[in-house]
Amino acid sequence: MRIILSVILFLFSFSFRGEASFGEQFQFSVIPVVGNEKVAFELLIENNEESPMHLEFPSSQYYEITVTDQTGQEVYRYSKGRFFLQALQTIRIDPHQTYRKVENWDYKLNGKRVPAGQYTVTATLLPRKLNDKPLSNKQTIVSKKKFTLP
Repeated sequence: MRIILSVILFLFSFSFRGEASFGEQFQFSVIPVVGNEKVAFELLIENNEESPMHLEFPSSQYYEITVTDQTGQEVYRYSKGRFFLQALQTIRIDPHQTYRKVENWDYKLNGKRVPAGQYTVTATLLPRKLNDKPLSNKQTIVSKKKFTLP
C-alpha cells in the first residue's frame, strides 16, 4: 500500500510552502539564520526512507534561493552572477540522514544594504531525477520562510 501511495503522489504535481515534503520520501527546508552583517540560509534535505536516496541534477546548481521584500520586489537571487558546471551531478543521502548546505547573503542589493524589515526567502530544489526516476517539469519542491533583517 505504501508503494502505491508513493507512486500516486509521485505522479501528481507538487508545490510546497514552508517545510516541503516529497511524499514520505524526503523533506526539504530552508532556515534563515539572521546576523548583523549577513543572513545564512541553511538548506536541508532529509531522507525519511529506509534506503539511500539519489537526487540527480542537470548542473552543479542544486537549488535556487530568492529573497523578496514586503512588496514582493526581489532583492537577492543566489544564481545571479554565478556560473554552474553543465554536467549531471548526483547527491546521495543515506537513510534517515540529512544533506546540509549553507549559503550567505550580505544584505546588499546593487552594492547597497537593503533596509531593515521583514523579508521572505524562497528556496527551490532543482533535481531532474529522484532515485533514477524522472521528475516532471511541473513538480516544484519549494520551502519558503519569512525573516526580519535588523
